[in-house]
Amino acid sequence: MEEIKKFSIEIIKELEKKFKNACCNQVAEAYLDCALLIKNKVEEYVKQNKATNE
Repeated sequence: MEEIKKFSIEIIKELEKKFKNACCNQVAEAYLDCALLIKNKVEEYVKQNKATNE
């Protein structure tokens, strides 16, 4: 459970950075960046857990 909490906090911090740096004209790009960030983080997390469980 602690790992999931750390993982979630890491994602939130990265999203905060993206939105703090986005201006009104870049909202769509910021959303795309966030979606890609989440996808990559989840894939990384799954790979780490697979390696740990093997």
